[in-house]
Amino acid sequence: MAKKKKNIADQTRNKKKESEKKINPFEVKVNRQKQKVMGRKISKHDRGMPGLSRSKGIQKRKATLLQEYNQRFKNNKFIDKRFGENDTSLSIEEKMMKRFAMEREREKTNKFSLNDDDDDLTHFGQSLSSIEKFEEPQISDEEEEDGGRIDADMVAKEHFGGFTLNSNYEELGGQKQKSWKEKMEEVIAKSKKEKFERQAEKEKTRELTEKLDEEWKGVMKLMSAPEKSGHEGKSQSKADGFDIAVRELKFEMKGKATNRLKSEEELAKEEKERLDNLEADRLRRMKGVTEQEEEEKKRVHFSADDLNDDFSVDSRQHFHAVYKDGKMLMDEDDEEEESKSEKIDNDSDDDDDDEEKDGSEDEGEDEKEDDAEEAAEGSDEESDDDSYKDIESEDEEDSDSEKKPDGNKTQKSLTLNLTEKKKIMDAARKELPYTFPAPKDYEELLNLLQEHNEEDQLIILRRLRKCHHVSLAEGNKQKLETLFDCLVQYFADLALQQPPQLQLMNSLVPHLFELSQGSPIAAAQVLVDQITERQEEFQAICERKGGRGLYPALDTLMLLKLVAILFPTSDFRHAVTTPAIVFITQMLAETSVKHERDVAVGLFLCSLVLEYVSLSKRYVPEAVNFLHGLLFLASNKEPNKYASVIPPFRPVGKFNDLLVVTKKAKKTEVKLLKMSKVLTMEMEKDELSNDEFRLSVMKGCVTLLSEFNTLYQELPAYKEVFSPVLNMLEKLPVHHYPTTLQVFIQDLQTALKETSSKPRRQVSMPQRKPKPMKMFEPKIEEVFEDRKKKKTGSKEENEKEKMKHKFKKELKGAMREIRKDTQFLSRQQLNEQMERDAERKRKVKDIYQMLSSQEGDYKASKRAKKNHNPF
Repeated sequence: MAKKKKNIADQTRNKKKESEKKINPFEVKVNRQKQKVMGRKISKHDRGMPGLSRSKGIQKRKATLLQEYNQRFKNNKFIDKRFGENDTSLSIEEKMMKRFAMEREREKTNKFSLNDDDDDLTHFGQSLSSIEKFEEPQISDEEEEDGGRIDADMVAKEHFGGFTLNSNYEELGGQKQKSWKEKMEEVIAKSKKEKFERQAEKEKTRELTEKLDEEWKGVMKLMSAPEKSGHEGKSQSKADGFDIAVRELKFEMKGKATNRLKSEEELAKEEKERLDNLEADRLRRMKGVTEQEEEEKKRVHFSADDLNDDFSVDSRQHFHAVYKDGKMLMDEDDEEEESKSEKIDNDSDDDDDDEEKDGSEDEGEDEKEDDAEEAAEGSDEESDDDSYKDIESEDEEDSDSEKKPDGNKTQKSLTLNLTEKKKIMDAARKELPYTFPAPKDYEELLNLLQEHNEEDQLIILRRLRKCHHVSLAEGNKQKLETLFDCLVQYFADLALQQPPQLQLMNSLVPHLFELSQGSPIAAAQVLVDQITERQEEFQAICERKGGRGLYPALDTLMLLKLVAILFPTSDFRHAVTTPAIVFITQMLAETSVKHERDVAVGLFLCSLVLEYVSLSKRYVPEAVNFLHGLLFLASNKEPNKYASVIPPFRPVGKFNDLLVVTKKAKKTEVKLLKMSKVLTMEMEKDELSNDEFRLSVMKGCVTLLSEFNTLYQELPAYKEVFSPVLNMLEKLPVHHYPTTLQVFIQDLQTALKETSSKPRRQVSMPQRKPKPMKMFEPKIEEVFEDRKKKKTGSKEENEKEKMKHKFKKELKGAMREIRKDTQFLSRQQLNEQMERDAERKRKVKDIYQMLSSQEGDYKASKRAKKNHNPF
């Protein structure tokens, strides 16, 4: 039966497969991509083996870098370094001569040649030839006289010094040994002697110094004597500017060290304490209590047997005890004075208000005690006299019994004391209190200020703010806010008095400003409420009168003026100034002019508008329109022709000639209006209907128009705004006006014509595009590649960029390879050092082992000898 042949596939399957090298999965690093893109080829660097690449790099460095490192000190070449050997231009004789000269030069410059006699060796900077060689030692003269014999003392002390303690040493001719006490006495005597010598030398030096100083003073007098140049006729040279400046700098005051600047809180605290002390002193003087009496009340008499058994926290009346014949005496005059002063105090207390008692007495108790203590400490002589009063009482009484004073003198002294106290009490009662309680409402503020003059009112407000500073107590801020609210209302009420208290209102403005800076939000709310209240009243009047209102009183005008002082007017929108200017424009636009007082109020409102917009240059058409209407009221009207005016002015009406001047003015000067005279409530109806008032109004109107002209010069619609004003100025009866006013009007016309005739700039595109605001959005690219997007440029630029990129890449690779080579060499050096250390330790260990074995053998032989020794 034939053998069955195997299939080729089975043979291939049954072949032994070559053993593939297994890869450790922990040595494989996978570089994952953030995003998978379809159609992109898989990079060959998607998976790496850092361990394998590191081992390959180490093997490569061992084959190259390590071999160079090991052979760095080996040479396999002979290099001929003889002079001129490779120089074909030199002959043999020249080469020999050059070599001989170089050899001689080398021999001369050799510093370590010992055969050269010219060189001088040194030791510690000294020549060895100058140092003594000590070959022949010198012998002293004493030894030559003694013939070279040694003294007995030297022999006894040095050669046989150990035997000096022998008891027979003194008998043999030696000196007696000194005790410790004798040695210390010698040391003390020697130190005293040295001290005395030093003192004597110091005294001598001092005397010489004084003598030298006296002689030097005489020499200085001779040297500093001025030369008398008058006899010689020599003119002294004048000091130039530099000398004068040097002298000024020499005598200029220099800054002195001062204490640090105190903070606002510290200053407020000190001021509060000062006012409290002054108030306590005023209350004491009102009661008729002098400083001495206050001190005597505080003096306490303690006897020798007092054990403080009756100690009490409550304050008690203490006095000085005086005894006579076993009875305690008290001064009758003092009793009478005390009783009378109590009566006077009761009367003064009844006259004063209850508020002053409760508010100031409690606050001033501690300060009175402090003032009395300071006065007691300051008057030393009085305290000394009082301290000896008990001891000297008997002598004084004996002298009083011998010399009795007259009764009339005592009564006169009592009456004098009473009159002086009365004067002091009256003066103290007339003074203003130094501390005040904070007013809770407007009525309390009125009660506090109403009975005083302007100066005293300002003093009271100043003391109120100092006593209730924000930093002194927790609730003081609310008190000051309430005070600001009351002061604003008081400010408005002062404007309604007859006549208006404008000077006091002006003095209140600094207080209002400082209070508003302390709490701006509360101050803004107060003024907004005031403006809103008045605007609602004006709106109600307009509704009742068919859209036409009335101009406000002086209090509203002063509040609007106060807003411009307390708050900024240049802001685009402000919580206080914006409603205020809206209210002003509303009044200018909706109030008709029917009286001279309306003209004055309108002019004042226009001046306020100018003050509000002077920084922001905001255009307010109502103000310019009102001034144009005033010019219309003062101009000559053409018959059967309507003038172009804008409400609140009307082209036809009985008030259109309100400001027309029909007569030639006699006065050459025109005065401006005074609001205190024009806006009073007691003014009669026809008191302002005169040419003087009309000329003053025209001067104010022209002045305001010139200011608005300067302010609105850069306005694009300047020509349209001021052309009606220019036309109206030409219709004024200028020939009736004074020359000064005519000049003002002519100047205004010239300025308006010049500015209106300027060519306007055509509308054009801006030269530079406005920079857009930065948008914080991501920059999106259409196609994202591994590298940055290619820049479109010329071929040379692209090649240059490629070369730069390659250079940068190669530089990074070279730096990385150098870093790795350095690390490899440092590891190799460390291994060599460790091998040398291990070899040294091994050798040392072998040496120790050999020495220990030798020591063991030595000791063993020594023990063996000892055991065999028969003794």
